[in-house]
Amino acid sequence: MAELISAAQAELLVTMAAVIVTIIGAAWGYFAAGKRGVLAALCGPLLWLLWQGHKWITRYDPQSGYFGLDKVWVLVVEVVVFVALGLALGALWNTIQNRGKFTAEDAESAENV
Repeated sequence: MAELISAAQAELLVTMAAVIVTIIGAAWGYFAAGKRGVLAALCGPLLWLLWQGHKWITRYDPQSGYFGLDKVWVLVVEVVVFVALGLALGALWNTIQNRGKFTAEDAESAENV
């Protein structure tokens, strides 16, 4: 039974997606938050790094007999990594978006509370 796509085709598609996400992230981030929003461009390289990690953890090694796709802990590790990165990036983006939105009036009202 033949594979739907080869490993080389998958690598090419992920690399192309990483480049496209970098360009779109940079443009959207810049227009959404100015120079601070260029951080969104880091999503492309992060996508590529996560793909490299996925390839490594799910690899097949005939010498040792390691096969990552049949282990539950591999799935758990990948879910934890993706959720943790999503939370971290969301918190960082929120911090960057909210920086500089406070005025002197906000500071005075915070002191009175």
